[in-house]
Amino acid sequence: MNGVNNLEGRIDNEIELLLKNIAEEEGFKNYKIEKAVGSTKGDGYVGLMTAISIVGKTNFGKEKELHLMVKGASKNDALRAELCVTSIFERETCMYDTVIPSFCKLEEEKGLEPFSGSPKCYKACMIDKSEALILKNLRKDGYSLWKKKVPMEHDHVSLVLKEFGRFHAVSLAMRDQQPETFKNLTENMYDIFVMCIEKVDFITALKKLCINGLDSLDALKDSKAYHIFQKFIDEELETFLKSLSKLVDNYSVILHGDGWTNNMMFKYEDEGNPNKPTKVCLFDFQISRLGPPVLDLSYFLYGCSSKKVIDNLDHYLDIYYESISTHLHRLGCNSKKIYPRLIFQEQWKKYSRYGLINSMMLLHATLSEQDEVKHLTELADSGKKVCDAFDYKLANVEIYNDRARHIILHFVENGLI
Repeated sequence: MNGVNNLEGRIDNEIELLLKNIAEEEGFKNYKIEKAVGSTKGDGYVGLMTAISIVGKTNFGKEKELHLMVKGASKNDALRAELCVTSIFERETCMYDTVIPSFCKLEEEKGLEPFSGSPKCYKACMIDKSEALILKNLRKDGYSLWKKKVPMEHDHVSLVLKEFGRFHAVSLAMRDQQPETFKNLTENMYDIFVMCIEKVDFITALKKLCINGLDSLDALKDSKAYHIFQKFIDEELETFLKSLSKLVDNYSVILHGDGWTNNMMFKYEDEGNPNKPTKVCLFDFQISRLGPPVLDLSYFLYGCSSKKVIDNLDHYLDIYYESISTHLHRLGCNSKKIYPRLIFQEQWKKYSRYGLINSMMLLHATLSEQDEVKHLTELADSGKKVCDAFDYKLANVEIYNDRARHIILHFVENGLI
């Protein structure tokens, strides 16, 4: 007998029906669908994550288990009114259902192993107030999240950069070799990030977070950096963020859009070096859009990396560029023509400030204790706005100040602002 147990709360009838469809498609005959241990508070801000297990037998009597993660939208009317809930779930569904399969098809046509750096999406639902994605639960495949309070070091950073290089390369190759396909994939890919931050006035929140970063500097000892960063906040930050949608050119790619610690998981398969990651899987494509590759790189590098990585940034940019160049070559492209190193370097000088701005937010998020994190639904219930999500003082303020100061000084000393 088939049953659905203990799914009240985040799982509604529409999602239950999809779960039953998945069970049947996967060959289950007698099975139970149950909630399992899911994510913890602070693992995500917009999506509500619920782990699901389908346990039973196949048509042939074989024992089988399928472990899934349901990413659902908030039903809170106040929050939905503020956020572009339908739009962000449509964008992520498009990435899983259309963009990533198109990328895989191109790679397979070239005789390459298809992109495997994202979880399998079994089903998606776009019914109002029941928006959800049903994904493979990566934890059951041996993947784990990085400890978000700890800045990433060489092995993990290198692996992520190589994966970004491969992911971005497919966009460039498709634009070059299959321009109509690429046009069809991206013609409705408006800048959802800019739309969302303007709608909820998150630019004001980012300004406040950058002012928190400014306070990490000593106004006397770091006077030059202090005044340069203060001027950047006052005169350039808002204009730069609002101009992001205008940065799209022939070197732009489909971005992941939100590549921070909690949106990637690592697998460790080297028995001789169990702390070295062998695979990385990226997820949460809700604000994927077109833009310069540098936006993904700077967001990740400054928001998640150790001081040692940032101090040797050129080395890590080389790792990325080698990855994108190598994969372009495998796809039959001339990387020197499709994405010249000089263009990459020029874009870094112009657009890496995107990582500076967002690093002040990401440091705040990663260094927050669990009891400090404010879930957006809880904020809406209390009558507050999305832009108030980071409006609290950190217990780990000394660690925050140390890392924020290092990043700001890096930008000033390298003439990036």
